[in-house]
Amino acid sequence: MMVYIVKFDWSTTDAADVELFVYSTYEKAYDKFKNLVQAEYNPDNSWVGNIDFDDNGEPNGHYEFWCDDNNSGDSEVYWHIEDQWDYNMHSFVDLLIMEVN
Repeated sequence: MMVYIVKFDWSTTDAADVELFVYSTYEKAYDKFKNLVQAEYNPDNSWVGNIDFDDNGEPNGHYEFWCDDNNSGDSEVYWHIEDQWDYNMHSFVDLLIMEVN
């Protein structure tokens, strides 16, 4: 049996947490993944919302950004951003596919 885990690993200068969400289908997990990523762009919700992004979706400034959002339905996807001047500031959203025996 396959399970789909959405992992939200975030940190700021004064707080950090890892949140896990487990789903029975890829579609439900992918919806949660997209909702978490969208929420990160909201400045009232996340430090990421205060970053200026260019027309290609890349952050301007001193941020490192990795993203693979192929939504193939059968492979893992991720969205990671990290402040290169303050490594405490990061948001990592992953959709992981795990087999349960």
